[in-house]
Parts: sequence; structure tokens; C-alpha cells
Amino acid sequence: MPGENRHADCFYNQSGRMNKLRRALLLLLIALLIVIPGCKLSSPDNELSDEQQYKLDLITEIKAFEKKIGFNETENFKTYSDETKSYDYSFFTPITTLPYSLDDPLLQAADGKPESIPIDLEKYDVFFYSIQALAGIETPVTRSLLQAPLPRFIHVIFHEDWHEQIDFPLGIEEPSAEVVSYAAALLFAKEKFGQDSDVYETLENRFNKKLEESELYRHYYDELNILYASFHAGAISEADTLAQKATLLKEMAKELKSLWGAAPRQMNNAFISFQMTYFRHFPLIQQVYSATDYNLAETMAILRSMPAQEVAFDTIAEVKSIEKEVTDYLLPYSRPAD
Repeated sequence: MPGENRHADCFYNQSGRMNKLRRALLLLLIALLIVIPGCKLSSPDNELSDEQQYKLDLITEIKAFEKKIGFNETENFKTYSDETKSYDYSFFTPITTLPYSLDDPLLQAADGKPESIPIDLEKYDVFFYSIQALAGIETPVTRSLLQAPLPRFIHVIFHEDWHEQIDFPLGIEEPSAEVVSYAAALLFAKEKFGQDSDVYETLENRFNKKLEESELYRHYYDELNILYASFHAGAISEADTLAQKATLLKEMAKELKSLWGAAPRQMNNAFISFQMTYFRHFPLIQQVYSATDYNLAETMAILRSMPAQEVAFDTIAEVKSIEKEVTDYLLPYSRPAD
């Protein structure tokens, strides 16, 4: 759905509050994976369309391209799981609370759809997300990923594999994965399909709109944050707060619809906090890429050299401290060379 995070279906295995969910998923994967020996992925028990088999075969080429541009090899996408359609998560937070990002414990997560989780919808905003791939667990090709349009399929593979090249809080990993994976997918599509192909043009159009989308999310996040601060300070009533919230969300949905042609289905605090994981630092990392004259190898080298790699964190204060150290480091790289 345009306006939703259709490009970054990933939660990396590092946030403590998500570890239990991932361990359960990993056990599930062990039971469900169809492991195919050799290089070619296929589904012996379930017939695939020619298009789906083409996508599985294309993974070998994408992996070879990753190696050529400097990715370290990962164990992702080396298997196909017909039984695993996707990974269903529900994210929730109080209706007058705006978490910082996915790294914030205030944005709670549960495995499953909202109807299977005892959540009071009058007190909580809920965002349901059906995830096509999870990095950090040797993710297979799921049914939902295989059914995705070809540009998205290519992009997701680059995105997930980039997560295993670095180790930071998600608020740094996700925007860097967006920039690197779109840039890599465009290079691959240009080489494989040509610059005039629908695949290349779709990827280019989406990448070009990311900066504007990030500014929209950052603006409305700040507006909502101010609103909720006033409520918690006792300056306005809950009824007025919720009325102003509804107005802001309606305006935000309208702008996102203008950008993408459709508004997100789930406009609420949980959804916006989720998206801010990807968008808070996207402009800075995009500027780093631009300052290299769109040189992906140079950009990847800069991102791999970011400080505070593999630094453990338990609190949102520690997350923000790491993010500040990283963004302070990147700032000089975001300016074009003299």
C-alpha cells in the first residue's frame, strides 16, 4: 500500500524486547523450511508459476551482484518456505503516547494479528504488519515475498542483506538500509533490465519520493509530539487532544495520498512511530550518498565506518546517544566536497 513501509520489511535481531519473538520464529522456521540443496531455489511439493520460479532463480544473480559491489555473504534467501506466508506482528501504544521508534519499549509488539491479542482499542493505537522477511535469522523466501512485484522483491533482498553488514540500533540501520538497498537495486536493475525498463523506473520513482515522504513523517511526528506534551502537562483535555490528533492524522493522510496515490490504511501513533524508525535519519544518509556523487561503494564504506558499532543498548536514552554519535560523525560526509 502506498504510504506504508512497503520497502523495508525487516526487524534485525538486536532489540532485547523482540528477542523472544524472534527465537519463537526461528523454531517455527526450522520446522517449516523447505531446504533445497545447490544453488537453485525451487518448491518440489508446490507448483510455482513461471514468474515465481524466475524470481527464485534471480536470487542467484542478485547474490552475485551483492558480492561484486562489496556485500559480505549472508545466509538469507537460500531457502524457500511455501508454508511461511509472512510474519505477523501487532504493534501498539497508548492513544496519547508517541514512541520514539521501534527501539522504544513504549512501542510494544506482539506476535499475531490484533484480534488474537487482548488489546483495549479504546486505550491503544494498534498497527498490524505482515512482514515478508526478517534479517538475522537466515530468512527464507516467504510466499508473500515471492508474490511481491519484481521491483519490491529485488529491493527487499538487498535491504535485508544490508542489515547483516552493520550492527546498530534500528533507527540507524533502517534508513541506511533504505538508501543502500535502493541504490543497489537500481544498479542491478540497470545492468539486468536496462534503464528504460519498468523495473528500473519503478525503483527510481520510489527512491526519488523517499525524501519527501520522510519530511512528511518528521513534520507530523513533531506536531503530534507537541500536542501530547500539552495534554500530559494538563494544558488541554483528552477530548480536545484526540480531536486535534484526528485532524492532524487526516491532514497527514491527505498529503501521503497526494504523494503516493493512496493513504495508509492505519494512521495512528503506533504506525507513525514505526515509520519514524526509517525516516528520522533518512535525509542525512541520503545526503551522504548524494555528497559522494551517488557512489554506492564510497557510501557503503562511510556507513561501515560509523562509530558505536555493536554497542549494546537497553534504554531509549542509550539509543539516542548512539544515534547522536553516528549522526555527528556523518554530518561532515553529507556536504559535497569543495
